[in-house]
Amino acid sequence: MRKGLISLGLTTLFISVMTFTVIAPEIFAQGSTPMTNITIQPIPGLAQGQNMQQMSSQQAEAYQRLSPAQKEAIQTELVKSGGRLNAEALKSNPAFKKLTPEEVAKGKQLLEQKEKNDSRKDLNKRTSPGVDLKISGEMSREKTFFERSRSAGKYQDIAIDLKPFGFDFFSEAAVRVVSDRKDGPVPLKYRIGPGDEVKLLLWGRINAQHDLTVDRDGKITIPQIGPLFVAGMTFEEMSKQIIKQSEQVVGTNVDISMGSLKTIPVFVLGDVRRPGSYTIGSFATITDALLLAGGPTEIGSMRHVQLKRKGQLITTFDLYDLLLKGDKSKDVTLMAGDVVFVPVTELMVGIAGNVRRPAIYELRGRHDLESIIELAGGIVPAAYTQQIQVERIIKSERQVILDINDKNLEKAAAVKLQDADLIKIFSIVDTNVNVVTLHGNVKRPGKYEIKAGMRLSDLIKDAGELLPETNLEYALVKRLKPPQMTSELIPFNLKKLLQKDPASNIELQPQDQVYVFNQWQFKDKPAVLIEGEIRGDCQVAQDMIMDQKKVDAELVLQDLKSMEDDLRKQGLYNLANAAKAIGEETQNNGRTPAESVRILKGELARMGRPDLVDRLQSMENRLRITCSFGLVGNMRVKDVILSAGGLTNDSYLEKGEIIRTSPGRVYQTLYFNIARAMEGDPEHNLVMQGEDRIVIHSIWEQVYKKSAVIDGEVAKPGSYQYTEGMTVRDLVFKGGNILESAYEDEAEISSIVIEKGQKTARTDRRVINLRKALEGDPVSNVVLQPYDRLLVKRIPDWGAMKFVTISGEFRFPGRYAVHKGEKLSSLIERAGGYTPNAYLRGSMFIRQSVKELQQQNLEDIAKRMERELLVSGSQAVSKALSAEEIKAKEVEMAQKQKFIEALKALKAQGRMTIQLANVRLLKGSEYDIELEDG
Repeated sequence: MRKGLISLGLTTLFISVMTFTVIAPEIFAQGSTPMTNITIQPIPGLAQGQNMQQMSSQQAEAYQRLSPAQKEAIQTELVKSGGRLNAEALKSNPAFKKLTPEEVAKGKQLLEQKEKNDSRKDLNKRTSPGVDLKISGEMSREKTFFERSRSAGKYQDIAIDLKPFGFDFFSEAAVRVVSDRKDGPVPLKYRIGPGDEVKLLLWGRINAQHDLTVDRDGKITIPQIGPLFVAGMTFEEMSKQIIKQSEQVVGTNVDISMGSLKTIPVFVLGDVRRPGSYTIGSFATITDALLLAGGPTEIGSMRHVQLKRKGQLITTFDLYDLLLKGDKSKDVTLMAGDVVFVPVTELMVGIAGNVRRPAIYELRGRHDLESIIELAGGIVPAAYTQQIQVERIIKSERQVILDINDKNLEKAAAVKLQDADLIKIFSIVDTNVNVVTLHGNVKRPGKYEIKAGMRLSDLIKDAGELLPETNLEYALVKRLKPPQMTSELIPFNLKKLLQKDPASNIELQPQDQVYVFNQWQFKDKPAVLIEGEIRGDCQVAQDMIMDQKKVDAELVLQDLKSMEDDLRKQGLYNLANAAKAIGEETQNNGRTPAESVRILKGELARMGRPDLVDRLQSMENRLRITCSFGLVGNMRVKDVILSAGGLTNDSYLEKGEIIRTSPGRVYQTLYFNIARAMEGDPEHNLVMQGEDRIVIHSIWEQVYKKSAVIDGEVAKPGSYQYTEGMTVRDLVFKGGNILESAYEDEAEISSIVIEKGQKTARTDRRVINLRKALEGDPVSNVVLQPYDRLLVKRIPDWGAMKFVTISGEFRFPGRYAVHKGEKLSSLIERAGGYTPNAYLRGSMFIRQSVKELQQQNLEDIAKRMERELLVSGSQAVSKALSAEEIKAKEVEMAQKQKFIEALKALKAQGRMTIQLANVRLLKGSEYDIELEDG
């Protein structure tokens, strides 16, 4: 039972207010009742041009479900507060108040009926859900005591995560018990024992200084005087005895002090965290010993700490006297062999809520409500004492609740408590009876004192009290009607109120809530979009929250790298290099290069790879820059383009398009000349409308960037931009010139030729003399056509020299260079043949290519066995029926794993089976194999 009380701190019901931005995944289900108990977490604020940081995908989706007014309210408050939004700022906005969508819609309908105006839409689907927010941790900190003293919240909403009183002292106290204390004088009542050091200073007839240690027999030996038994004496008694003995030496004075003091063994037992034997200093007290032992446990008593000496109870120490009063009078000094014993606590009672020190207390003597309130430091001003609640366990059978009405705490002394009682002191309710509250799109929202005859015009005096874009057609008063305190909605026309219309100037009553709305609370704010060849120096595009742009760029780069690897594996190195170049430019500029992507898509399409073409198109779409701007006044095309940072160098200025959506959701496209629009020509610098989308196309969609390809034995093979009049020599120069291995007598040019009068194309090939072309011969240095491919061939058999090593019983062993097609018999002849001692049947032939193949086979076998062991082993263990069987399977798996590790460590030798013979017999036989490098 007692441990159950101590574990009450698992659930915290009191939630304080904090600085916040909404990111909870459960944010505001559309059309539902307000969510409660939503904990709002702090995230970095949003400045202009930045994204909301560190949102999960669920949180981002929840944010998107917010109404435009709620999103705008968050953004506005973040900008005003420099990136931080406090609870009051959000509460003041009607989108986040205790006003449900149904209430807003009902009030709107009432106003429409009153004014007989049926032209406005039903707002039931357009209003933003009100939210009853419970926000935890202002600025991520706990409330101060002063804040708790004044805090009024939901009734019975208190924290019950209680700890035993005094635990923090032993867990946080920075107390260090030393064994040899040299600071401060030694008390006269200090008892001498073995290990103590006595300092004697003699002067007069004899001048000397002696440091004497009390031996295990309890004696010190004084020169010129003799041994003296001092153990058990107090410091005062020993001093008198030494002075008396020193009188034997005539004319000598003596001064006595203590040096190093003894350490003493003591026991700390009972319900302490680290019971055992401890060696402590001579001046150590009961508290020092408890600190060394970590203090009492959860069930250890803090009010009945016992000191036992030689089987006798010396004293009982109440730690509450020390912790609450600073009284150490009973915190006695310990002696060798003392036992500090902490018994089990007898009666523990918890008190939670609106007291100064909520905790679990151990009661001693008085067991009434008044005593525990005193231990808890008394109640705070916000406490509601008309209902003090006691949760009690009756005879280990059931739990009951007792409510005590004791406004002035006059009955507290008569209320007797039992073990494991939990007392709850609730707060006053969150209601101000003499106020009206103004919420929403006003400059000074908040609480105002209500006065006799106060009306709306006293609260909202003129238009200067309102923020921009206020909805003047509709505002709302929410009123509680006694005795049931049901909600009554009273709509009014704010415009008429400002025009001094008496019918709209409603008289206010206590606890009225007045809501003033932003005009975009009930409909989307008009916006225009622009995309394509813009610089993108604008706020993040609509629907692109968090750091979505960066995430998309990373995904595109990963996809490009994957495409590059696939193309390289297929041997399409030119296309792989093109994909790599696109990735590098995308990483540098944050967007894909339009023309490079177009060329690569064309090459892939010609190769019959529509899948890769689609992947490239998807990458382009992912990084397409789209900017969103609120529609302001007579905004025109030029205004939108400049707001988006202007145009890129690749923008096509002859023609742009506006995709316009009518209220009936009919789409039409308007075309305009971008260059003339930027000059201000009204025929092309069109006036924008809500939901317009401007598309700026790339010039490379109209003008193709032509290329030519060089491949083969050149320093930098690849695709290069084609220029008019480009010759073979020009393309070779772009490719870094030919390599030494290039075959200059012949090169090949491949061209795409479209048949006249036909819609088909063919590939035409021609051969030129590369040497003459590089010398400028017009016959060979021909003018290239767009998309031509020049292949520089390799000299036949060009390559590094091949070597073969022979060793052993040859006349001239060593490392020999061999030519292509040379046989084994030829090499043996070059090595002078065999020696007379050569044992041909024991010869060994090792080939590097065979070694690599064997090594790969070994690695494949090891990997396959490891996979099989992993699958079969886990299945075998899971099917085992006993611990012994499981152990046997584990041993078997360990042995197999050991074999696999040994297999991995094996190194292939590359040995081949051959039969050597006399060179004459070897020639032409099946063993006269062709030699390879290595």
